[in-house]
Amino acid sequence: MALQYDFYKNPSPKDSKKRVRYHARVVPRGTVGTKELAQRIHGRCTVTPADVKAVLSSLSDVVIEELKDGNRIHIEGLGYLQITLECPPVQSTKEIRAESIRFKSVAFRPEAELKKRLRVSRFERAPRKNHSSGLVAGERLDALLAGYFAKHGHITRIGFQTLCGFTRTTANRRLKELREAGKIDCLGAARASIYVAGENLGVHSQGSQETAGL
Repeated sequence: MALQYDFYKNPSPKDSKKRVRYHARVVPRGTVGTKELAQRIHGRCTVTPADVKAVLSSLSDVVIEELKDGNRIHIEGLGYLQITLECPPVQSTKEIRAESIRFKSVAFRPEAELKKRLRVSRFERAPRKNHSSGLVAGERLDALLAGYFAKHGHITRIGFQTLCGFTRTTANRRLKELREAGKIDCLGAARASIYVAGENLGVHSQGSQETAGL
């Protein structure tokens, strides 16, 4: 299966007069979770899916423990993991104390063999070109959601992301904006949220009303 891509605008200041530039980025088809990984691994060996999930869970715990101890992690076939730090800008190393050092992120450096195997990937242009033609926003986004809710009772974050062609970050930001504007309402817990049409979106399908009444 070919990787799908689209073109995204390069970040630039609002008052910049430079010509807009674009860069290519993979458009994710979805997220493969631990359950799916366990099934795939099970299909290649005799280990049961439950055992694979247990190993992956233990791997996560051990990696975190080793990183907290200051070690760099090497997972053969994938690459290296290492903690990165942040602290306030200083002019002298004597100005900073350990209390000011904070965890920033985890850096990943892929192995050469991993990059070599990925270089032969095939690519195809994503059928939806929302980013290269301008992100869905404003009245266009409202109309898109209104049309969706006219046929469906609710939408998930992943469904919203796919519908609009957003990245996960953009989808979460737009969902928050829509909630604050009263155009959608959120039901369910944070990790299992579903969204229904709000009063200010101007659409109330039978399905959305039934869902909102649960």
